[in-house]
Amino acid sequence: MEREKYESDLTAREKRQKRLETIRSLHGKKRAEYLWTYYRSWLLAALLAAFGVFVLIYSWQNRHTRVILSIAVADAEYSAHGEQEEKLREDLLGALGDGKARERINLDTTLRSGDDSGMALKRMTVVGAGNTDLLICDRQTWKEYQSQGAFQEWEDFLGESWEQYRDLFQDGQLDLSESPRWESYGLTSYEPVCAAVLQDTDKKEEVCGFLDFFFS
Repeated sequence: MEREKYESDLTAREKRQKRLETIRSLHGKKRAEYLWTYYRSWLLAALLAAFGVFVLIYSWQNRHTRVILSIAVADAEYSAHGEQEEKLREDLLGALGDGKARERINLDTTLRSGDDSGMALKRMTVVGAGNTDLLICDRQTWKEYQSQGAFQEWEDFLGESWEQYRDLFQDGQLDLSESPRWESYGLTSYEPVCAAVLQDTDKKEEVCGFLDFFFS
C-alpha cells in the first residue's frame, strides 16, 4: 500500500497542486481565510500593483485632459444632485468644448455654508487652492469672500469684453437667477445667485462662453 506523503515530502509542484485542490474544495469565508493565510503576500502585491496601474492611468488621463472650467456651487439642492448636475456638465461641455481633445467640466456641488470645521476647510481649499475658476453662491457667502479679496472684479477680468456683457451686471455683480436657463437646472433655490471669478483664474474666453451659454 502506497504510503501517504507528508507535506514536507512533497515536491514544490505537488504542494501547489494540493493547495489548488484545497482551494477548489473550499467556499465563501473559508476560501477567503485560506487564501489570506497562505497567499497574503501575493494578494497584497496584486492589490498594490492594481493600485499602481490605476494611479498611472488616472495621472495619464489628467495630463491629457483639458479642464475647460472648474465650477463650485455652494448650497446646491440635494434633489438636483445626479441627473441635473450631469446634464449641466454635459451641456457646458458641448457649448464650450471644441471636441478636438479630452475635455471636461469640473462641477462641485458638495460645498456647504455653515460652521462645520470640515466644510470650512473644504471652502478654504475651493477658494484658495487655485483650482476653481467660478464660485456660485448666495449673497452672504459672496460678501464673506469678497471682503477677503477672493474674487476678481468682473470689469477688470473681462477687460475689453466688459462692454459686451455689462448689462448683465448690477453694481458689478452677476445674478444667475436672472437666467431662465440656470433656473431650469434647479441647482439652487436661493436668490440672488451670485457668480464670482476666483483670483487665480485666467480663463477669460471660457468664462465669456459661460456667460453666453446662460444669457444669450
